[in-house]
Amino acid sequence: MINEELRQYLRMHPKWYLILSRYPQEFPTLLRQYKVENKMTFADRIERVGTLLQMLDMLL
Repeated sequence: MINEELRQYLRMHPKWYLILSRYPQEFPTLLRQYKVENKMTFADRIERVGTLLQMLDMLL
């Protein structure tokens, strides 16, 4: 359920241990925060694709 990268994020942000122990329903909030900080959101992916397309355009 939890991948290694998310575990590393939890180790770097121990406040989430306290939050999740008291409010386990906050797990989706943790995932959302993790994705935002690691630039894994849909908007970030689109931005990355746009950057790659610009690089390809420059090369050609």
